Amino acid sequence: MPQFLRSLQLAKFALRFIQIMIVFPMAVLLSFYIPPYGSMEYELHFLLCLMLAATVSVVVTRYSPRLIVLMFFGLLTVLFFNTAFPDTSLEGVYGDYNAMLVNMKSNPHKVSYLKPVRGTYFQNQRVKDAMQPTHPKVRAFAVENSTRYFNDEYYRKFGKITRYFSLFKHIRLNWRYVSDPLGMDYYAPPIESMGLLAGDCDDYAILMASSVMAVGGEARVVITENHMYTEVKVGKVEDLENISYAVRTLFPDEVSGDKIHFHETNGELWINFDYTAHYPGGPFLEPKLYSVITFNK
Repeated sequence: MPQFLRSLQLAKFALRFIQIMIVFPMAVLLSFYIPPYGSMEYELHFLLCLMLAATVSVVVTRYSPRLIVLMFFGLLTVLFFNTAFPDTSLEGVYGDYNAMLVNMKSNPHKVSYLKPVRGTYFQNQRVKDAMQPTHPKVRAFAVENSTRYFNDEYYRKFGKITRYFSLFKHIRLNWRYVSDPLGMDYYAPPIESMGLLAGDCDDYAILMASSVMAVGGEARVVITENHMYTEVKVGKVEDLENISYAVRTLFPDEVSGDKIHFHETNGELWINFDYTAHYPGGPFLEPKLYSVITFNK
């Protein structure tokens, strides 16, 4: 009898564990397929999805413990082995919903969470596949244009960010916007874009990020609702005053008294390198973020 009771208790514990473990991934999937109502904040939307998932878990467990176990393993199977729809794989769910784990601040816009959206995992993979920071031609392009503007006096004064700012100035000044082929979302590799200096926002972001990384910088690509752009790490948050001074010194006419816009992540300072901004750290075209694509150092 004691052995039977222990087995029963173990079974109840396993059932409760499954009941709890199924809630978060179910909430994530619900948030993808159930759009927020009206202008509802995405944090509130996810909380409601979490409550709905918890309710479903409790009801199904009471109705049929076997059914909740089947749901649990069915969900795991979808997340681990789904190859037809990468955005609903385990890695896709994690990549799309890292927004709920990232706390960022910006000036002048405060971003408490990234907005989750189904399918950005696929974009993330395409951007990463297109990056070419170690390609010899991209490296040569980056080295040449990182020294094109701002003489060595500025380099001695402001350090390596002078090289990134020179790249920003060259690529942005010469960039011409050209749409993708009709009905196709085309991601141009940097070796193509650096010769043309033309393309759409994702082509620009990939070229800019690859170029900055080719000269030893850290860059990341940000996805918003209708746009994609590059952010470059320029130091720590406590360096903001010095970075601001450098930008105002090297881009005096472009800044003209405006603010330096940035995101802070774990004490690191990232500024906007988008072509829609007239200077590094210029205004964000779309402040609300969907996803942030980072690259290995």
